[in-house]
Formats: sequence, C-alpha cells, structure tokens
Amino acid sequence: MIEDWLKYEEKDDTDYVFKLIHITENQSPPDDKLIKHLQEKILTSYRKLDFYKFHFGETATEDEIRSYVKEQVIPKDENQIDRNVRQGDWGEILTALIVSKFQNLEIPINKLQWKFNKDKAVFGTDLIAFNQGEKIEDIYFYEIKTRLNPCNKEGTSPSRYYIAVWAYKSLYKDELSPTESIADFLERLYFEKEDYVTASKFKDIVKNPQNYNRNFELFLIVEKSKFIDEILKELNDLPPELEPLNITLVLIDNLSDLIKKTWQDIENILIEKIINE
Repeated sequence: MIEDWLKYEEKDDTDYVFKLIHITENQSPPDDKLIKHLQEKILTSYRKLDFYKFHFGETATEDEIRSYVKEQVIPKDENQIDRNVRQGDWGEILTALIVSKFQNLEIPINKLQWKFNKDKAVFGTDLIAFNQGEKIEDIYFYEIKTRLNPCNKEGTSPSRYYIAVWAYKSLYKDELSPTESIADFLERLYFEKEDYVTASKFKDIVKNPQNYNRNFELFLIVEKSKFIDEILKELNDLPPELEPLNITLVLIDNLSDLIKKTWQDIENILIEKIINE
C-alpha cells in the first residue's frame, strides 16, 4: 500500500559524493485508508498484534484498550518534548516500511518493541538491515531524522549545522564504536529463544565485523515546502568518512498535519482488530 502513496527514485545526475534518493508523494494528502494503514503499522511496531490479543484476552472492552494504548504504548502528547518523541518514532516506522518495500532488505529487529520508557527515544543506531537470504553478507546502517523545518541549523555556535550533517555525525560516531551493539543484542535474544542457528549469525557479526559489506544511509524525512539545497551541499563538503553513503530524502507535504492525523484516535485501529473483527 505504501507504494501507492510514495514514489522512490534514485538520482543519477548529481554532483554529490553520495548517492541521492528522492521519495515524493504520488498523492497528497494520503487518503483515510493509507492513514489507517500507517496507524496499524505504528501500533504493531510497539507490540505485535498477537501480543495485544494475548494481553487483552477475550473479554477486552473499548475503554480497556484505549487506556492501555495511551498509558502503556504510545508516547504522550503533553509538551514539545513528548511530540518530538512521537515525531521520531513516526519517522523510524516510516523508514522501516520504505526499507522493506522499496529496498527489499531484511530488518531483523524493531527497536521500538523494546522500549523501557514509552516517552523516551531509543538510543543507538536508528535502524539496521541485511540482505535477503540465508547468508548475511551486506549490513545497512541508518540514521533517521524527521524535521518539520529542516532549514533550521542545529547545535551551538560555532558548531551549527543543517540536519544532514548532524545525522551524518551521529552515524559516524556509532561506526567508530568498538561494539556491534545491535548484533550483540540479537545474538543474546536468539540465544534465549534457543534459536542457535540465528544466534550464530549475529555472533559472527560481533566477532568478525570486517567480513561484512557495510553500507550507510541517512534518511531525512522533511516538510517539502521548507527543504533547501544547502542542506545537502553542506553535507557534500564533509570529508567522505562513511562509504558507501546514501542519502534518502523523503519530501512530504504538510508533514506536521500528517503526523498529527496519524496519531489521532490511533487506538481505534486496535479496537477494530480485537473487538470488531
């Protein structure tokens, strides 16, 4: 369904040192069917549908579901900090959908399922993905930034940069770390599940990261009307320390309204799935 909404286009005619991908809307704003699809993907990013059904059992009420979703699952909406967490989570979920659909990659873990505090962002590399197939050969690392006003520079003077540079610096910092934190977590997770074959795959990544092709990508999800070319030009001037590097620019009309609409009455999706189906 996401392909009906978004258009994925690789740009070959650029002078940038990185590969540029444009994602624009085929339809704006998305229709109600697409909004409900996004709402379902958000809810099932925090918990699997089978978990919700297990938690509520066969006697769930609408009030019980609404209360649980608001109090235990989704970030609050009481102040700008809360809204920033919502915005960041929204961007990570959209990116995972794009990576799965358009890039045909395997995403081994949904970090949002493992939040200890629903009102906080999850630390670490935003997203990791692998090639399809039994043998892991290519690893893709993503840094995701969702901005309503991307032309604002961030940071403190004199180190103030557009969002692309901040995303790059975050991803580069993770790459300099001596640990493979997500792979290590996945090794432990599958070990506890007694899935030793899968655990061994991630063990090898932890022990022998040099044996894998590493790819880096920045996802910039921004308000289309406020994007300026200087955002990418500033990034292009940096020394190319992460290679190969892709920049995926997701240009959305009225991004703020879309995010708000997606969160509005989101618990109704779960009510339909558990009570009304």
